[in-house]
Amino acid sequence: MRLATRIVVPDAGQTTDELLLAKWHVKVGDQVQVGDFLCDIETDKAVAELESYVAGHVLKLLAEEGDTVTTGQALLWIGEVGETADDMPAPTPAPDASPCHSERQRRVSSPVGQVVPTCPSEPSAPVATPAARTLARQRGLPLADIVGTGPAGAIVKRDVLAAGRPAEGDALRGSMVPLSPMRRAIATRLQESVRDAPHFTVGIEVDMTQALAARAAAPTRVTVTDLIVKAAADTLAQFPRLNCRLEGEALRYLADVNIGIAVGVEDGLVVPVLAQADQLSLAEVAERSRRLVESARSGRLPAGAPGSFTVSNLGMFGVTWFSAIINPPEVAILAVGAIQDRLALTAAGVVAVPILALTMSSDHRVVDGALAARFLQALKNRLESWPPAP
Repeated sequence: MRLATRIVVPDAGQTTDELLLAKWHVKVGDQVQVGDFLCDIETDKAVAELESYVAGHVLKLLAEEGDTVTTGQALLWIGEVGETADDMPAPTPAPDASPCHSERQRRVSSPVGQVVPTCPSEPSAPVATPAARTLARQRGLPLADIVGTGPAGAIVKRDVLAAGRPAEGDALRGSMVPLSPMRRAIATRLQESVRDAPHFTVGIEVDMTQALAARAAAPTRVTVTDLIVKAAADTLAQFPRLNCRLEGEALRYLADVNIGIAVGVEDGLVVPVLAQADQLSLAEVAERSRRLVESARSGRLPAGAPGSFTVSNLGMFGVTWFSAIINPPEVAILAVGAIQDRLALTAAGVVAVPILALTMSSDHRVVDGALAARFLQALKNRLESWPPAP
């Protein structure tokens, strides 16, 4: 008899390995397809939506809503009728805890995202959407102190934002504010990155004339970040030694090119991952990146694809160049500055040329200077000869 497929908690990225199983979207017996949402997993930065990567029937759930789970832990088994998952234990309820006293019962969401109370005997329990609950925890705001304006009085993200406004602006002067869970997670991971990974940076300047012309001719809205992500993904596919993660004392070379996109959010930074970016067209990169950024800023992220390389763009703020800190366990990150017009003498006379500064930070334990330089040179050539050769 064949064994079913075990679905595990994915790598949460730049955050703690402990997560919260916020909500199941499936139950035992349900049939799922590849790409169907299985559950919401709450990190200290966002609510991640775990997608199924296999098709079949849900045979067994191995955790309950409200449980704390860890990276790599088995969540459920998916297979076909006749397959077995009997070797996996079923979840057991916490001792001395009735269903109406569990956090799981206070955070169940309806299929359309509306949060509804499930225990009438506890009317005072705060009811909130996962995104609102995450943001409140990040800002250190008790849910009991926030008035909900959502369906049935549920606390939604705008309520948390409104409750946090008195602590912003001039009110911050002279105050003592503890680090939010998100800022603590960022501080821990990036401190580890700087301490453990010997960073070195290599920079290059790119003539963006051809790339910007392709952007203007695109049938959909394309940003400079989209151009860089697409070009970096295609270039990374030619440099498999950079498409890896340093996990402990071993290098994990990825089969897919998954590009992280640094996104600034309330009180921090998240890095959603665009999976198989080298297999997408520029228009597809633009559309999927837009959805990823919107999800990140609303507190919801798809989970599952491990990133191998991150693109961080501060050019929209007028920053001409900067060096970024590597997002572990990745081994490199690309910092993108603002495009600046620079006068150049050509056969047609003196013209303004749009120049972009790219700076790559690399982990010297894995990447040597020559490899980083060759990668940047190839990336420059790709951007300057857009559309790049297949």
